[in-house]
Amino acid sequence: MVPSEWLPEATGIFTNDVWGWLSENNWLNRGVAIFLLLFNATILNYIVSEHRIEYETTLFPGLFYILVSSAIPDFLHLSPILMANTFLIFALFNLVKTYKNNNCASLIFDIGFWVAVASLFYFSFAFFTLWGLVCLSVLRASKLKEWLMIISGFLLPYLLIGTYFFWFDQFGEFWTQQVSQNLSFLSFNGNSDITTTTKLVCFSLLILFALGSAGMYNFKKNIQIQKKITVLYWLLFFAGITVLFQTNVTIAHFQIIAVPIGIFLAMSFSNMTSRWAESFHFLLLVLILALQFKNILI
Repeated sequence: MVPSEWLPEATGIFTNDVWGWLSENNWLNRGVAIFLLLFNATILNYIVSEHRIEYETTLFPGLFYILVSSAIPDFLHLSPILMANTFLIFALFNLVKTYKNNNCASLIFDIGFWVAVASLFYFSFAFFTLWGLVCLSVLRASKLKEWLMIISGFLLPYLLIGTYFFWFDQFGEFWTQQVSQNLSFLSFNGNSDITTTTKLVCFSLLILFALGSAGMYNFKKNIQIQKKITVLYWLLFFAGITVLFQTNVTIAHFQIIAVPIGIFLAMSFSNMTSRWAESFHFLLLVLILALQFKNILI
């Protein structure tokens, strides 16, 4: 089980299995969480560099992903969303590689597959299947057979795991634990105190900043890069959609935006002059440190 002092509001089948393997070893939980943060940051740096989303190759996308993913105490755990984000990044990696790629059937299938694996850690990630369908149409001519590839990739893990539970006469348990107890409309949970409100305002401002900077991100970029930036905006949009259907949403749910927001902040930082960049980084770091300590905000 996960350490007793912290429990998330929602889990998936795979999350419970991971916690069962790690038992109640706090240090091991934290070590795995740190490893996932560093691993995810490395993959994001590679994606941004390989696909020229930024003019220069830097480590900023990974750095800002780590900052956003560690911004508040609610994120500082081996959480379902942290684990799910790992596989969402794999889906993003496969998606952007489909641009002008005529032999990408396996890549398209893997988009749905990795989204399904992510949803087995945190169910509302299942809605990123729609993100894959929409963004495939952004990057390439829309084809029904390619949409079916994504859907098939998504259904495969559920079919295999569902069959396993059905074989042992536990399909009802699987359905309840994975789907029904995690799916509801506008289900919110948590405190409405000054601390939570401050965190909510800060994340909302980050999202508005990313939306308002779209012109800067696309400035003097070719069509290929603009389309891949559009993919990130759709990723942010569907991250917002998940709020509507996940059970017991808390402030910790905002960790789901870490991938697109981390990349957007890195792009903003790279476009700033040295003077403004230093000030921006300092203010962001101070804000994150302030959010770590509740007594500063009360």
